[in-house]
Amino acid sequence: MSNDPKPKVETKEQTVLSRARAFVRERFNDDLDPKFLFHNYAYSEEIADKAAELAEAAGLNEEETDRLIVAGLFYPVGYTGGADNFTERSAADLRAFAQKTNYDAGQAPEWITAVPDATSNSPFEVRLIHDAVWNWLGRKRYDRRSDLLQLEREAIEGKHGDPVAFGEHMQDFLLRFNYLTDVGKKEFDGRRRKNVSKQQSNNYKIQQKEVKAKTGKNFGRGIDTMYRTAFRNHINLSRIADDKANMMISINTIILSILIAISGAGLSFFEELFFDSPEFLAPIIILLLSSLTAVIFAVFSARPKVTEYRIKKRKLLESKEASLLYFGNFLKIEKSDFIRYLSEMKMDQDSLYDDLARDLYDLGQVLHRKYLLLTISYNTFIGGLALAVLTFLTVYVWNLTNMQ
Repeated sequence: MSNDPKPKVETKEQTVLSRARAFVRERFNDDLDPKFLFHNYAYSEEIADKAAELAEAAGLNEEETDRLIVAGLFYPVGYTGGADNFTERSAADLRAFAQKTNYDAGQAPEWITAVPDATSNSPFEVRLIHDAVWNWLGRKRYDRRSDLLQLEREAIEGKHGDPVAFGEHMQDFLLRFNYLTDVGKKEFDGRRRKNVSKQQSNNYKIQQKEVKAKTGKNFGRGIDTMYRTAFRNHINLSRIADDKANMMISINTIILSILIAISGAGLSFFEELFFDSPEFLAPIIILLLSSLTAVIFAVFSARPKVTEYRIKKRKLLESKEASLLYFGNFLKIEKSDFIRYLSEMKMDQDSLYDDLARDLYDLGQVLHRKYLLLTISYNTFIGGLALAVLTFLTVYVWNLTNMQ
């Protein structure tokens, strides 16, 4: 006598569910794009399991429960063809399965297509599947499912998304979401409320992390140090330019004062020099003109320069050209507007650093003008002085030669 256990015989309902699972698994394995990290066979099984639990809690009979389980299994299958209009493809796959297996799916395909637009007035089966589909919003594993959904969206869009925007979207969605059946509310709504608070806390952490990443706090404050060093260097260069300009002004004004004083005190001497040896006036005039030119350009270099943009007052706040961190610009707007602008700037790191960059560029423009004028002043002074000396020596040697 054999003691081998008798093989377990599946009921008709169990056979249908097994075939449905096998059909759905095969569709996902063969046709689902790997980038769908959320909407896959695991999610299909999750919906089916929760549909079964909710149906049992609602007291539905076995046949109705099985149809809801099958509908839950097939609900995400349409993602094998993409996210757009996926419920239509899911319903079509369910009809194909029912025809292939001679299974009476009843209204299950119509339940699937009705879920995205389900309301409190929808048929009970539609509302129950709706609650099963969104069960993850009211579970402890919400964080993991949310992360997978974010990664899936980024993979579909082909670019790195904004985690702050996604977190805010999920928080708003959780706040507005409502389970449509009593059993769904009893099972998931309490945890959904906790997840709202949890998502808010996560959003703050994500925002702080993004701010640190954008401002370089994770890289030894590199970006802050770069801007600080650049502004310090520009300010030092401006101070050096002003010191050099003052030196040129002092030297050349002394030269001009001496020449003018001598000319005034020795007017008769210059008259005799002009008639007897007019060529000796050439180096004096060259030195006088070069010193005067050098002083003029040095004064222009040291003269305060306020960078201004011809932008209308009402458009200055929205301008991407002028920096409102510079007094020459922000004094054109009202104090309240300036305070509001800085408050918004604290929350927008990208705009803050863009404004600093504009301010740094404008400071560089002022420095470029300073050093250009200062270069002309120095070149004029050196050139005039050298030319005056060479002219004097030439005239002197020429006079000596003629006298011999």
